[in-house]
Amino acid sequence: MKDKEIIEAARMARGYSQTFLAKEKLGFATPSGVSERLRGRQSMRVDTFVKFLKAMDFEVVVRSKTSSKEEWTVDFEWDIFMQEFQLR
Repeated sequence: MKDKEIIEAARMARGYSQTFLAKEKLGFATPSGVSERLRGRQSMRVDTFVKFLKAMDFEVVVRSKTSSKEEWTVDFEWDIFMQEFQLR
């Protein structure tokens, strides 16, 4: 699946509308912040992808395909994210 397909599948799995995700979970003033990112032709930035999924209570895991099977969970500072959006 591609980045936007994963976000949409996660949103549908939670039963969230784009408006609910934007306003209630991400703190956007309007749902356009979500719809613009999902309609864009370019891939999402990794931090945006992680933020959207984390807002829906999912996590992003990086797992090695080699026999070593290393695994890491991608995270970010939610407080910094919220401050950045309030400044815009």
